[in-house]
Amino acid sequence: MKKLFILAGLFLLFTAGFVYAKSDKFVMPSIKFNNAVYTLLYSAKSKETGGYINEYYKSNQTYASWTELIGVHHYPTAYYPIEHAKAFAEYLQNGGIVVGAETDEENNMALLYFVVADKSKLPIIIEFNVFKYIKSPVCGTVGLQYAKRYRLNSPLEIEKTQKVIAKNGLKYIKKVNRFEVPDVVTLDVDNGKYSLKEGFIKNLENLD
Repeated sequence: MKKLFILAGLFLLFTAGFVYAKSDKFVMPSIKFNNAVYTLLYSAKSKETGGYINEYYKSNQTYASWTELIGVHHYPTAYYPIEHAKAFAEYLQNGGIVVGAETDEENNMALLYFVVADKSKLPIIIEFNVFKYIKSPVCGTVGLQYAKRYRLNSPLEIEKTQKVIAKNGLKYIKKVNRFEVPDVVTLDVDNGKYSLKEGFIKNLENLD
């Protein structure tokens, strides 16, 4: 009977939102944004919020080398998306970051957009961010993040990059606004691989 329960659990696991491939690897979820495909490489539960954060990257990009990222953030105890967005905007502004904000009371939605930079060393990092906050279908608030990162080898490139962001920023804000927020993946993922819990692995070992 114990074996039957474990087998039933395996069936549910393999059919709960992802596919088990013949290569003996789980196929990672992917999303398409702005004519590019982003694949889930990282997912973990936040100790601060109690919700999961999912990070999707373009093909052949990593945590250290990415140029564009899609993030999905779940805040299970943030019951009002607009208020959560306002609190985050205030936090950023207190750190000297200029924040643009738009709210849609009718749809209980908020948009934030801002630029952060690290000019302390080379390469200089300039990052443009757009966050969209909506009511979570489960509980609390879910946030969609689009980030575009620029790596500059000289301070002389800063002004040129600022002009590029100013030219293209509105386009990305509109795209994020229209984009449907993906479901939150509530499993641990690291480097594009699901992390099976120790207890689950022990159950597999006890099948025979």
